Formats: sequence, structure tokens, C-alpha cells
Amino acid sequence: MIKRLSNGANQLLEHYLLTLMLLALAALTLGGVGNATNVALIGLVLCAAGLTQREAQADLWVVGALAAYTALGALASWRVQGHFAWGYASPQSIFLTLYLLMACLSGDELRLFRRLSVLWAGCVAAHGLFLFLSKALAGHAGRLGGLLGNPNALGIFLAVAWFGLNAQAPGEEESGLLPAALRRMEPLLLTVLALTLSMGSFVSLAAGMLFLAAGWLRRDGWREASRQACRMVAKAGLAVALGVLMYFTARMTDIPWFVLALAGYLAALTALWPRLDRFLRDLPWVSCAMTAAGALVAVGTVLIRPSSIATFAERLDMMRNGLGYIAQHPIAGVGAYQWRLLNLQDADPYFNTWHIHNVLIHVAVELGLPAAAALVAVIVRHYWKKAPNRAGFTAFLVHNLMDTSFFYLGITGLMEATAAEPRLGGRALGSGAVRLLFAALAAQFAYTIYVYISGGYVFTTMEHIAQLAL
Repeated sequence: MIKRLSNGANQLLEHYLLTLMLLALAALTLGGVGNATNVALIGLVLCAAGLTQREAQADLWVVGALAAYTALGALASWRVQGHFAWGYASPQSIFLTLYLLMACLSGDELRLFRRLSVLWAGCVAAHGLFLFLSKALAGHAGRLGGLLGNPNALGIFLAVAWFGLNAQAPGEEESGLLPAALRRMEPLLLTVLALTLSMGSFVSLAAGMLFLAAGWLRRDGWREASRQACRMVAKAGLAVALGVLMYFTARMTDIPWFVLALAGYLAALTALWPRLDRFLRDLPWVSCAMTAAGALVAVGTVLIRPSSIATFAERLDMMRNGLGYIAQHPIAGVGAYQWRLLNLQDADPYFNTWHIHNVLIHVAVELGLPAAAALVAVIVRHYWKKAPNRAGFTAFLVHNLMDTSFFYLGITGLMEATAAEPRLGGRALGSGAVRLLFAALAAQFAYTIYVYISGGYVFTTMEHIAQLAL
């Protein structure tokens, strides 16, 4: 075991770019929506590594769209604050940086980066499980937010990881510590996802599953597709049901300590997960029965959290409010972080949130329709070139049509790591072009640090906005 870990550490040191990207993803996950100066420092380190690269193969459609989004965000910042470092588009330029670095990796390195990113998500899930068990034993368990600090954010983070895991699932012939860990990570991800009780994440998970099932139907016919779909839903339903049962036991019974027994069952399920998969392959009728039972799990989840219906209705009102501002300011938008201040003064209910729970509408409201069109271009391009993990991308997209996970840098970073395909449909870039791109991004990050330090407010963007609002 120690020898394997030592070999793995040496391999990561040899691939320093991959290691830096993985550390950056972990830092972005822990940073939530992002501190401008911290993200800029991470970006400078990544750009320094990028400047050492001699070539890349990147999809210029995606690069251009992300660059346009960043530029339009900088313009919105200038309109509000008189400089180009204000708002969320400035730290979100880390997405373009990560995309270009992925374009610099070899095929094997990119595959390893994807797997290690999923492994990081598994570590986040394990921490969340430990946190839930601790709170359950103390008698005050609730919806799990974990390292991301928000149940909805943690839910979609784990859903994206689950699709990334399935897209990068190692075959049974692969040996080693990492493949063995990945083969057994699925129940942990889904059980902890269930502890968030995030209805939006469940809907997004279902949307991604439907996308997978539709692909199987086109490729294999209805009989084989139905078998694969039932097996997928059966395994997912078992893990989700375990998480719902853990939440119910900890929150709504007088025996919260029983969650320890359920955690033991999860440990056994994790160890025997490959055997369960083989069992369901050999007996398809069992998968069908478990799939039918999964419908009861869905009903029980909704009954545990009936307020989710009212929450969704409020989000529809929020979207309607945002559409009115798009009509008034279609090109340049109202400016970064201005919608909440306007909502505070208009005749509609005050929603007490910084982001409209539909990312495309929110971006169109604050940065203008051209910025929203840049994001749409990335979406269309991803489906157009038939990237392998379109199911995970679909789940992420559906979630962002009713929530705000795009603004959590770690969630979008994980989506990039597991679903982005810079080499697919990409164009070879020479060392001059690669260095020019990274130099431009480094200049933008350095400018952001300069603005925040010289302005005397080296703290989070949200804190600065709160001061302005007061």
C-alpha cells in the first residue's frame, strides 16, 4: 500500500501541470463563489505553469465564447465601478484558464486528471458523510451542505461527479488503487447527495439519466437500452434510498444513533458494489423490480421536504422579474450585482438573493444578452461536437436553469474537468499563441489583485457589495 502511494506521488510530481490543476480545483471548491483576490492568485500560478507549455489543442469556438463572456463582464464592471475587476466575470476567467490547461495535457494525462477530479469529489462526499453522522449523534442533523456550505450546491457537485465517474469508469481488468477506489465510489456519492435533500439536484440527476437512456435507445434498441436503464436506476435508487433513510432516522426519529448501523451498511455496499453490478447484469428482472421501488423513494423524498414546491414557485417569480429587466436593458444589462438592489426597490416581492435562479436569465439581466449568448454558444458547441459526457453536462445545465451552481467556481470547475473536451474538434496552437493567451489571462489576474489591494478592500466581493448597499 505504501509503495503504491509513493509511486502515485512520484507520478503526480512528474506531471506538475496536472497536479497544479487538481490543487486549484480543490481550492476553488473550498472557496465557494470565490474571493476575487484568492482566485486571481490561483489564476496567476496556473498561468505561470501555462507559460511553460509549448503547444495545445483547443476548441477555438469555446475559447472565443469564454473570452467574450469575460470581456463583456469586464465591461459591465467598468460601467458600475469604473474599473474592469468588479463582479463575478473577473474570477470566472479561471474557467478559461482551466480549459486552456486541459488543452495542454496529453490524452493519458487528461484521463488521469478526470479520474483524480472525481476522486476529489469522493473526498468531499466522505467529509460530508462524517459531518452528517457527527451532527446526527449530537441530535441536530439537517440538510447537508458539507464543504460547499450549501445543500443545493453540494447536491449538484456530487451529481456532476457521479456522471463524471460513469464516463471514466475503469474496467474490471484495470488494477491499482485508483481504479479500485473509483469502482466503489458510486454509492458514496449518491448516498451523500441524498443527504442534501436538494430537489433541483435530483431533477438534474434524472435529466442526465434520461439523456443516457436516450443514447442507449438510439444505439442498442429498446430491449438492451431498457436493461441498461433499469440497472442504472436500480443501483442509484438503492444508494439514494439509503441516504434518505439516514436523513429520516437522524432527523425524524428518537433513535438517531441508528445512522451508525446504516453507515456500516453503506461501507458494506461500497465494498461489494462491483458484485452488485454483476448480479443485476445476470438477473435483469431484479433491476426492474428495484426500479419500480425507486418510485416510492422519489415520493418519500418529496414528502420529507414538501416546501420544495413553494420554493420552485418563488423561483419562477424571480425569473419573471428578471425578464422585465432584460427588456429594459437588453444589450449592456443593468450591471454586475445590480439586480438585487433594483429588486429591493421595485414592486415585485424582494427575493433576498444575489442571483436569479436561472443563470442564463441572470447573466442576460446583469451583463446583457450578448454575454448570455456567449454562454449559449458554449452549450451548443458542446452538444454539436457530441462530447462523451454530455449527460453530466445536461445535468449541470438543467440545474442552472433553476439554481445558481454556475457561480460556484468549484462546481463549474468540476464540470469542466469531467465533461469539457478541448481536444475534440480542437485546433493545434503553437507555443506563441499558447503563451500569448496565458500572458493575457495573467495580466487580467494581476490587474484584479492590483485593483483590490490598491482600493483597500481585500475581502470578498459579497462583503463589498453589502457595504455599498448599506
